[in-house]
Amino acid sequence: MIETIQCADADFCDEFSGSGETSFARFYEGDPPSRRIYSTGNLTLLADMSPLVLGHLLLLPSKHYLSFAQVLSLHELEVTGLVGDVIPLYRDTFGEPLILEHGSSAGQESHACITHAHLHFLPVDGDTVDDLLIGDGLVHRDLDSLGELALSPWPSSAYFLRVYREKVRLYLPTGEQKRQYLRSIAGAVLAIDDPEWDYAVVMRKRDLRETMRMVDHWPGKLSGDRTAADMELSCGE
Repeated sequence: MIETIQCADADFCDEFSGSGETSFARFYEGDPPSRRIYSTGNLTLLADMSPLVLGHLLLLPSKHYLSFAQVLSLHELEVTGLVGDVIPLYRDTFGEPLILEHGSSAGQESHACITHAHLHFLPVDGDTVDDLLIGDGLVHRDLDSLGELALSPWPSSAYFLRVYREKVRLYLPTGEQKRQYLRSIAGAVLAIDDPEWDYAVVMRKRDLRETMRMVDHWPGKLSGDRTAADMELSCGE
């Protein structure tokens, strides 16, 4: 049985609740007033607070889970449906999306923010990311679909997820990876100097504001896609 983690003192949860006492509110001072792009019953799509590149987005569950493997085991249709709707919009707006996640587990030392699962969406070359991960000695396993991540052992295991051009791959951590490892890998592909990929080192406010401007038409598109999908499900029952 998967249980959510207590939500005390969690910045993401405070932000979802509309609190003004969050890191985002302190850094951006109301410009923009929110970085939320779209929400469903259990998921929220945000712009990254310090985007590595235009179009750096985060998809999070509304409640605390250690990984999207756990989220998928409970809300598979919602996750795969929203991801499937976002990808073509993303491709049209920013380019081919790479999806990354550091999935955590209860027996693992928590890294920053990993107690609240999140998927990164970035317009970054996934093949180059593969080269760097393999070069670091990580072994991988290919999955047939994102939904397969909900199967054992992944909801109780640590992993690095990479989804690119509909190919789903899991890399197995060795325990030697530094904090924000996947962010550092994406930064390397983008030729960002170490450690400027760290959101605590550089706050890219201009990129967030421009990203939000570029996705301002997404909510209407995504709402339309969700309504159509719900109608298809109703007709099929």
